[in-house]
Amino acid sequence: MQFQDLKQHIISPAKGIFEQLVRYVFSGGIAFVVDFGLLWFVTSVCHAHYLVGAFCGYTVGLIITYLLSIKWIFNERKLENAKLEFVIFTCIGLCGLLLTQACMYCFTEFLLGTDNYLYSKLITTVIVALFNFAMKKILLFTRK
Repeated sequence: MQFQDLKQHIISPAKGIFEQLVRYVFSGGIAFVVDFGLLWFVTSVCHAHYLVGAFCGYTVGLIITYLLSIKWIFNERKLENAKLEFVIFTCIGLCGLLLTQACMYCFTEFLLGTDNYLYSKLITTVIVALFNFAMKKILLFTRK
């Protein structure tokens, strides 16, 4: 494969579900670093409640994931209306946010303790990432 072909392959949307999942995990890693960093910053540096930090981080991560999803991960789209697609994406994101808040609260308050909110975030991230991928793939990024 020539360099130009490789470059085109890397920047174009993924072709199969395995490549989509790999790219989703990679882009999710980018979003996670931002999400986790904001959680830590808002909670530890700004001294806000960990659920406020989780909200801020998740929201910015959602925007990153949306942009990467439509430009780099998924090559098929169920909807032609970009505004409706974004509304559905946002609704999935809001469900993910509710799941994030519920998991963060349960893991932090009942299992790990408030000093371990970052560990709660690690566990929560896996659960929410699987939920988000499945919902986006089913509702938005499959053939019509």
